[in-house]
Amino acid sequence: MPAADKTLTQSLVARAKEITARELQTYADRTKGSQAANARARKSLPLGVPSSFQDYDPYPIVLARAQEYWSVDVDGNHYVDYNMGFGALFAGHMHPAVRKAVSTQLDDGTLFVTPCPTNAEVAELLTARYGLPLWRFTNSGTEATMDALRVARAATGRDKIVKVEGGYHGHHDEVMISMKPALDKAGPADAPFSVASSAGITRGVVGDTIVIPYNDPEALER
Repeated sequence: MPAADKTLTQSLVARAKEITARELQTYADRTKGSQAANARARKSLPLGVPSSFQDYDPYPIVLARAQEYWSVDVDGNHYVDYNMGFGALFAGHMHPAVRKAVSTQLDDGTLFVTPCPTNAEVAELLTARYGLPLWRFTNSGTEATMDALRVARAATGRDKIVKVEGGYHGHHDEVMISMKPALDKAGPADAPFSVASSAGITRGVVGDTIVIPYNDPEALER
């Protein structure tokens, strides 16, 4: 690397570290309640969260309430919620029509473990809107991707799957590969290795998951 390029790189790295340190301090100053709530939760929940993807450094923001497109944390900070439950809350938080429907259903029960008329009613609405003939409801994105992979394997007769490095698709074994791998284990940028993102994932699962770089159609073709 030419001396000028090396100097520029070092300068950019130093600047990035400076910005990161400043932003982390701002985060700490504004989220003391979240820090305390996470410390308490860690005594009874692994990582202090109900699902591992919610954990991040130095600690996650802990939300207290939400309304429409706003979320409010335990420190009173307001956020515009662009996540909306990964799409599950497409009507926003606490929409009046949703609240009314949920309240009405509460009077008739919420967990039957048998079919109910609402199953078909909702499936028919989805078919009318999206044109797909058959629907299966799940409780989480994890269950949805797990079922989708099983259907794909049944349809193709293939065992191996392709996953984009860094992507999160739930916490079943097949997709918990190379979610956030250590750089010394990740392999080349253009041909990443398959790295288990948790203990307890078998070598067979790792071997059946092919990892490709993000936004690289040529890698997918290979």
